[in-house]
Amino acid sequence: MEPRKPPPSTTAPPATAASEITGGPSPAGAVTALSGSPRQAPSSSSHGAAVAVTASLLAAAGLGGGALLAWWAVAFRRANAMLWMVPAGLVLLGTPLIAWLSVLVASGTASPPRSPADDLGSAQLS
Repeated sequence: MEPRKPPPSTTAPPATAASEITGGPSPAGAVTALSGSPRQAPSSSSHGAAVAVTASLLAAAGLGGGALLAWWAVAFRRANAMLWMVPAGLVLLGTPLIAWLSVLVASGTASPPRSPADDLGSAQLS
């Protein structure tokens, strides 16, 4: 009987030392990570996906908090038991609302960017 051969290696060959140390831009304009693999700048579609994932997680947390409060009200309120569920449910329910309101208020109060022409016009008037 022959001895078994080890399976082939699945690891990638080591990157060059220069790309690991510098981490500078590659010729294609991509940023080289410490592992030596090029990374592209995030696109608007990945930003939109990140916003969608964040909104989904906030909605899930809010629904989970509401469900926790409803479960406590139905199953444990009369016995005045499992009281930890109330503050946990309120935190889970209220956090997404506060986060959404803070983003809404912050985006509504932001002033539009000023152009250099606006600064020149105000300087000429005084």
